[in-house]
Amino acid sequence: MSADVHREIRVLAGRVQPSGSWIYVWMDLETNEIVYIGVTGFDPELRTHLHLTSEQPEVGRVRATVPDYDARDFDILAFRVPPGVDRSEVKAVVTAALTGGSRAEIPASSETGALTEEILRVIRKRQSGS
Repeated sequence: MSADVHREIRVLAGRVQPSGSWIYVWMDLETNEIVYIGVTGFDPELRTHLHLTSEQPEVGRVRATVPDYDARDFDILAFRVPPGVDRSEVKAVVTAALTGGSRAEIPASSETGALTEEILRVIRKRQSGS
């Protein structure tokens, strides 16, 4: 039986609690443009929903910052961040690599570096059409 069959979502005092660590990349289906990179402690599906529906710009960031978000189609590529790895650091390294930052900025022998390389591999594969 897969571990994905059983999940627990904790709600304390009426608020959903973070349950993991994720980095996620929004890619436009038509152009393969990356329109947003985010990190969260919540399930990517919940965070995606909030990006699209919240009128608060700090919560609905895609809604607030991506032109014509509601007329475009996206794939959200989500990657679980292992315990002990700083998801904000992973986001910074991925963002730097995708915006022309030096490859030397990617840690070579750490979990951060390994996760970053996997994320970049998946993105580049998608962008190349492979």
